[in-house]
Amino acid sequence: MAQSPKRDLAGQVFGRWTVLDTYEKTKKGEKKWLCRCSCGTERHVLERTLKSGGSLSCGCLRREAVAQATAYDLTGKIFGELEVLGKAPEQPGRAGIWWQCRCSCGEICTYPATLLVTGRRVHCGGKRHEKGYAHADITGQRFGRLTALSPTKERDSKGFVMWHCRCDCGTELDVSYNALMYTNQCSCGCQKKAHDEALSQLQTRVDGTSLDIIKSSKLPSNNTTGVRGVYFVKGKYAAKLVFQKKAYYLGVYSTLEEAAEARKEAEEALYGPTLEYYAQYAQYAAQNPKWAEENPVRIFVKKSDFGLSVSFLPVLERTSLPAPQFNEAV
Repeated sequence: MAQSPKRDLAGQVFGRWTVLDTYEKTKKGEKKWLCRCSCGTERHVLERTLKSGGSLSCGCLRREAVAQATAYDLTGKIFGELEVLGKAPEQPGRAGIWWQCRCSCGEICTYPATLLVTGRRVHCGGKRHEKGYAHADITGQRFGRLTALSPTKERDSKGFVMWHCRCDCGTELDVSYNALMYTNQCSCGCQKKAHDEALSQLQTRVDGTSLDIIKSSKLPSNNTTGVRGVYFVKGKYAAKLVFQKKAYYLGVYSTLEEAAEARKEAEEALYGPTLEYYAQYAQYAAQNPKWAEENPVRIFVKKSDFGLSVSFLPVLERTSLPAPQFNEAV
């Protein structure tokens, strides 16, 4: 039974999931939050699954990846020990597109594109490979920032040996042979952390949102409509806008033009006033840094039947005086 609204994860975004404001508990006492996928599907998802990245969508993300995988010509591609020779004849009783591959041991085998592109098939599965993968020696080899030190007795879910590695930052961890050789894991996570920190320094962040991002016109890599915040879902166009890490759903429309217009109106309601306010705030802050430290920007978004609106603290009073003047917040 759904509990009263809580704010633990409400509003946070995990992949394509946006956490709503209610949850239910399992028999073991674990929280399952009600989430809405970007395609519009709503479902309860375990809190630990959200936090670990085990669930990123209702399944639409995987379906799209599968569709994308089957749309490309894999001929000549290399997946681990497998070289794709070309499309295989239709497989009776088996759906999808299958590909004929030659393994490094000389065996010819057939696999669907989904298993190849997701790394679940990297050799023919013969005994020669079972032994080889169990004992392949990569001691001392470097993989980005990782150096393989020694094999462990553990195996990953696909049967690959787990190798004890040392990262250049000094962290030691166990990484599977498959992750090192085929999925390009190249650090303990410090490389991504360093990249994120460097990126955050380049961006102007204000109360949970990046001004650089809302100014940008760059499309996300997974966008297929040519319009930011508009997605083609089940024959229609869904529009949304993410602001302060919270997704605002703007509706589902029959045409791209209608969805694009809804997105544009939302940008004008939130992005425009935010950029204008911060430009004025920055001028005041430059004149009085101490005041700026004591009065950071706070942004409040309200959603009503009339659309989105935004307000700010501190309230600035437009004036020609050289020193900033401010009204009391109401």
